[in-house]
Amino acid sequence: MLLVASMVFLLASCVPAPVPPRPLLNEQVLLQRLQANARAFNSLRGMARIRTKDAKGSVSARQVLLLAKPGNIRSEVLGPFGQPLLLLAALDGELKISLPREGRFLQGAATPERIARFTRAALTAEQLVRLALYDVPLIAYRDSVLTRHEQNYQLMLNGADTRRQQLEYDLSGRLLKATYFRGENPLLKVAYDGFDNDLQGFPRQVSVSLPEQEASFSLAYSDVELNPELAAVHFTLQPPAGVVTEALP
Repeated sequence: MLLVASMVFLLASCVPAPVPPRPLLNEQVLLQRLQANARAFNSLRGMARIRTKDAKGSVSARQVLLLAKPGNIRSEVLGPFGQPLLLLAALDGELKISLPREGRFLQGAATPERIARFTRAALTAEQLVRLALYDVPLIAYRDSVLTRHEQNYQLMLNGADTRRQQLEYDLSGRLLKATYFRGENPLLKVAYDGFDNDLQGFPRQVSVSLPEQEASFSLAYSDVELNPELAAVHFTLQPPAGVVTEALP
């Protein structure tokens, strides 16, 4: 009897303790998580693999990437042996492009259409930087609906003129996806993955798509440094000696 009791005690001690259920989250908490992300990530320096896709096909390349809010961007697209193929800089609403192999330097206003030539997604520089830094803009909304599913939360924000925004969170309240709608048509989708606890939970993978334009791009970060001090000079691009500046078409 003593042996049997000892075995029962031993087996019972091997059974893991039940995991307490996660506390239910409300809309206020979920929106506060977005505000916390907006405050936490303001700039970035690192390497990234960018993949762009549209109706004509897809392209993938490595790049050195600098980002700083509100809308400063510097990208150096690298060739197979690390040589710069394209340098792009956006600062104060101005876009500059250097093409070393062609000996060309182009400059013009940083319009969404011009940015789309390099990302396939027609976004402003400010929108691009915010989405890439895990800072999802919210629409102005009149009411909202929160639903809890087995694996996630979905928060729907209903705005004016049939505009809506759906936010998807995991059960811990981490934002995974955001979709912007006009009526039933999705205008823009953004998804995050590869969350890194060593980087304050920053996602190393960002995917952005514009269904109506059949265009998308994704970023896979590596060697990331968050919130470095990046002065305006880091986003300044000058034409090489002897190269005439052309107007961006």
